[in-house]
Amino acid sequence: MQTKQIYQVQHWLHGQWIREHNWCKVEAFSEREAAEKVCGVALTEAGKLAQLRARVLTLGDRKQTRATPFYAVERATNPAPVSS
Repeated sequence: MQTKQIYQVQHWLHGQWIREHNWCKVEAFSEREAAEKVCGVALTEAGKLAQLRARVLTLGDRKQTRATPFYAVERATNPAPVSS
């Protein structure tokens, strides 16, 4: 059985850091779940800096050297119509 941990999440609203959205503590089963709770949307671990939405640290983990970044999921673009 997996147990919940406390994570510190830094929310990057619209890809920009804002002082009011600084680190907050969240209880979750994983870093991704903690980030998604704060952001309210699905996130991925790969992306561009402009897509950055959250950075996550495990509270009390002194071996973790830097925060794990989570990015906004890219929206699929409409493919070009196929002519017959």
